[in-house]
Order: sequence, then structure tokens, then C-alpha cells
Amino acid sequence: MKKYLTIGLIIALIVVAHVIVIRMFWKGHKDVPPAETAATEAKPAESVVEQKDASGKPVAVKPAAAAAAKMEMPSGKNPSLGKFFQYKQAIEGNLPCIPLSAEATTGILVDIDSRKVLWAKNQREATPIASMTKMMTLLLAMEDIANRQDLSLETPVKVSNAASKIGGSQVYLDPKETFPLGELLKTVAIKSANDSAYLVAEFLSGGDVSGFIARMNRRAKQLKMPSTNFVNPNGLPVDSGENSTSSPEGMALLAEQLLEYPQVVKWTSSITDTFREPGVKGHQVLTNTNKLLGNCAGVNGMKTGFIRVSGFCITVTCTRGGKRMVAVVTGFQDKNHRTNFIKKLLDWGYRRDAVIDDPEALAKFDKTVTNVAGKEKGAARTALAGKKKKAAAPVEAEGHE
Repeated sequence: MKKYLTIGLIIALIVVAHVIVIRMFWKGHKDVPPAETAATEAKPAESVVEQKDASGKPVAVKPAAAAAAKMEMPSGKNPSLGKFFQYKQAIEGNLPCIPLSAEATTGILVDIDSRKVLWAKNQREATPIASMTKMMTLLLAMEDIANRQDLSLETPVKVSNAASKIGGSQVYLDPKETFPLGELLKTVAIKSANDSAYLVAEFLSGGDVSGFIARMNRRAKQLKMPSTNFVNPNGLPVDSGENSTSSPEGMALLAEQLLEYPQVVKWTSSITDTFREPGVKGHQVLTNTNKLLGNCAGVNGMKTGFIRVSGFCITVTCTRGGKRMVAVVTGFQDKNHRTNFIKKLLDWGYRRDAVIDDPEALAKFDKTVTNVAGKEKGAARTALAGKKKKAAAPVEAEGHE
């Protein structure tokens, strides 16, 4: 009897041991993706991007557009959306390591996920923002599409006489034409079309453009955008001479709202696209006014601007290694200087952000790279923060960007 009990106990122990081993093996491998999925994820990004025209037909794109497809795109909701920015570790004023910073009237660089500001210059000061105004027009349109049952990107919009008379950068809308709402928004985001921006505002407000402008200002207050006042939906000067104004902090808060809409990011990251079908009168290849696309790692939007009083300004969104930055500058008298400054600013900002939580490493970075350190930092902020009076920028052929 003891012999059989012993054998039974041994068998039971063997069974238990096998169960334990199997469970450990299963637990250790439950997160491993199927072979097909892993292979798919490991597959490198395609080098060719397919874009389509208004009819859905594929169109040829420049190699730069393919480069844009490899950019990291924001994904998911930002849990820090709308929270106050933190300036404790910001370098304020001009950056000694980037001399072009002296040409900016105002500016900011912020990690929108951590809310930490890396650089700021007159960041809450009101300044004309030109076509960056259209960012609010885009936001209200996307919010309406999300919240109204009667609206979608496919909703037809008939061109009005008033919209067809809007000048500057445009797609030459004709009162005989009707376009899907999404097509109009695309021209606003990529070409900075003033006529489309006006038509969108007119359509969404039932013809009451002044009511739409009031909505723009109410939304700005809700978003706590400092020193912000909109006078129209496109950023052109109005007859009274007034201009839409905002601050770098305000535009950064607006940009992060737009990042919540993948379609907007798709538009603002497109280097080229088309409007109207090929062969149709008025067919255009839309070229993005943001020349950082495809030329600066991670840049995926957002909006440029230029009128005489604003100089060349821009709001830029960038994602590198999953870290999202927003940069805003105004007041440049040369568009190439604006572009080159943002490229240098982003490179500097990502390097500084990598050590911002290590006081010793941050102090070393600020001293050796930024050339601002310790007790000198406070003095530099005061001495360098003031803006220079600049001569008016030359008027371009279209008068604005």
C-alpha cells in the first residue's frame, strides 16, 4: 500500500511541476505579438506617398512629400491639454547660442506634454499674427464637424459672392462653384487661402461672419489665450487698419488643440496636394507655405503667416521620439531667417529637454551650449528680453503668406 501511495505522490508532484512550468512559460510570453504582426511592425516605412485629388484619383507627388510621410504623427489625446505652461526652467529673451533669436519680436518653445517651456521671449505680448489666424478658423470648423449632426467633411458648400472677392493668397473661388467642406479646409491649411477661410466662416455661421468672429474670440477666452483678439477669419488687415493679434503662448495653446484632430495634422503636414480636378478650370497644385516640412526632423505642421506689420511668423508642431514640441515666433523680416531659426531652436530645445530634469546636467548644458548659466541667467533674461524696433518688411506679390 505504501508503495502505491509513494508512486501516486511522485506522479502528483510531477503533474504539479509541469503545470507550474507551463503557467510560467505562458505568462512570460503572453505579450509577444504574433509573428505576422511583429513582421509588419518591423517593416520599414514605404518611401512613396500616395495623394489623391478631389475626385479620389491618385496624383503624382514630389519626393519631399514621401519624406513627410515618415514624420512621427501625434497619437491619442494629450492628458495635459490646456494646463498652464511652466516657466521655471525657461531661458527668456535672446539665445546667445542662436543669434537669429534677436530678430524675433516674440516667441516660445514648449514641450506640450510636460508643459515645460524651454525658451520664451515676450511670450504673452500681443502682436499681429497674420494667417496664423486661420488656425482658429480651422479649430472651430473641426469642432463643429465633431459636434453637429448636419456637418461632415463631405458637406457641400456653395461659393458666395463675398468669398469670391477676398484677395491675397487664394484659390480663386467662383460663385458658380460648390465644394466639399473638407476641400475648402484643406486649402486653408495648406495654401493659406483667404477666400476659403472666409467662405468657411460664412457657411458655418449661416452668413453671419461677424458672429463667427465673435465665436473665435469666445473660444480664445475659453482656451485662456493671452493677448488675443480676432478681427476676421483669415488674418488680412481689415479696412479700419486693425489686425488679428495674439501671443506666442496663446498660439501654442491653440496649436495643441488642433493636434487633437488627425485630419488637420494630415493637411498641415502635406507638402503638396491638389484642388479641383486636373483639366478643370482653376485646377491648382497646392504648395505648403511651411518650408520646414521635409527639411526639419519631426516637423508636422502647423501654420505660417506674413503681412507687413507682423513680419514673417510661424507656429510649428514637431514630434521626435514621441516627444511633442510647439514653437511660435513672430516678427522676422526674412522668411529664410525665420525657417533657419526654428530649425536651430528645435534642435537646441530637444537637446535641452533631454536634461531638463537633471539640475547638474541642465546647468552644464546652459553654460556650455546656451552660454547662459547660474547667476548670469536672470540678468540675461532682463537684458535680452526687450524687443527691437524693426523696419517694415517688404510687401510680397500677394501681400501676405
